[in-house]
Amino acid sequence: MDWKDIVKQTGIEVIWIDKEYSEKGSYIPKCSLYPNGAIILNLNTHSDQVEYIALHEIGHLVSGKSLSLVNKRLVHLEHCRNEAKANRFLLRKIAPDFVEANEYNRIWATPEKLCTCLGLRNTFENLKIAQEEIDDALWNAL
Repeated sequence: MDWKDIVKQTGIEVIWIDKEYSEKGSYIPKCSLYPNGAIILNLNTHSDQVEYIALHEIGHLVSGKSLSLVNKRLVHLEHCRNEAKANRFLLRKIAPDFVEANEYNRIWATPEKLCTCLGLRNTFENLKIAQEEIDDALWNAL
């Protein structure tokens, strides 16, 4: 299922912005204006990256957790957790195709290569999540 099918199925709005929007993407939590939430995508983003950015932002909404400003000290930790959940959603959706494109070969289908392909930083957490999703995709391919 691609990202456009997911937004149709979930009712998430897609807002395209150009020119002065400096982010590649962001999301709007569920609210009265957007009862299912919304994702914001930059029209100037290269077409190869749109799917990855959209899936990442959708991941924020479907994880059920948006940033809570209850305690200023917890904002950074909550943001990191939300980013990890959004990255996991993205990696889970892309890993099966990535593994297939690399002929189900663990030597070629590496977490570093997957993260780099998706424009994710090669942090310990991202690499760990990528490896888990690659392993899952390989296991499910059997």
